[in-house]
Amino acid sequence: MKYGTVPHFDKQISRLVMGVIPLPQNDNEAAFALLDTYRAAGGNIIDNSYHYGPGFSVVMKAYYEARGEDALIRFDKGSHHHYGRENWNRTTREAMDEEIRGNLERQGVSYSDFYVLHRDNEAVPAGEVVEWLNEHKDAGRIKAFGGSNWSAARIAEANEYAEKHGLQGFSASSPNLSLAMANEPMWTGCSQPTREERAWYATQPVGLFSWSSGGGGFFAYLDQVPDIIRVYHNEVNFARRVRVAQMASEKGVSETQLALAWTLNQPINVFGLIGPRTVEQLEDNLKAVDITLTPEELTWLEDGPVA
Repeated sequence: MKYGTVPHFDKQISRLVMGVIPLPQNDNEAAFALLDTYRAAGGNIIDNSYHYGPGFSVVMKAYYEARGEDALIRFDKGSHHHYGRENWNRTTREAMDEEIRGNLERQGVSYSDFYVLHRDNEAVPAGEVVEWLNEHKDAGRIKAFGGSNWSAARIAEANEYAEKHGLQGFSASSPNLSLAMANEPMWTGCSQPTREERAWYATQPVGLFSWSSGGGGFFAYLDQVPDIIRVYHNEVNFARRVRVAQMASEKGVSETQLALAWTLNQPINVFGLIGPRTVEQLEDNLKAVDITLTPEELTWLEDGPVA
């Protein structure tokens, strides 16, 4: 395993982040096997969310009771908008308070290492969000925080406000950074950083925690899945998949490993969220950490030969 650090957090974080969504909710033995295998390989952080529902948190509560509250770093999320509802906006002090406390209660723990806002509402000043998050940090409910699917400009705005006012700023950003370019968001309000934003992240210590970091199943050839067709089927991605297959064969690795390695080798403080459903899939993902790609190889996989 490889590790990195982020601002305002004093622990080393594994570059591969385990997601809760693949964990079976009715089979703790199987769920624990996945989590134990991940930890045995050096993994130490779990991605969860208030909006994934209480079922996954019940599994994690049982795991913490069995393995200890500090068995894993908790990358907990919340503040996901209720699209189509009257109270759709969850970027509020009240919603944040409800969901930070809710994550703790559901998991039976005393704090979250991270609280990451699922969505942004640009009508809310970033400084207000920073103020609210610092209230929870000062109360000991969270240690660090960030935004998922926030633009680089809004992350910068939040951190500029924090620095100016002597407050803790954002430690993490969690958009989708992968070799598979999206035609449209997988879910409402999701984002992929532009090339310009990627260049900005390369200058920042903020950790970029990429969901669907291996391409969301596109490089596993899940071409009958409607969402894969809708989001990832385009000529640019098909050409990238051909190049991935060629390089993977040359390196003696799988295509899914190489696609994940593309994300992990970006010149950014990047961490990759993974969602293996079996121990075998997890072990395949873990091998991606050991693949080193040169800047030229990264560029070739993305853009092809330079004329």
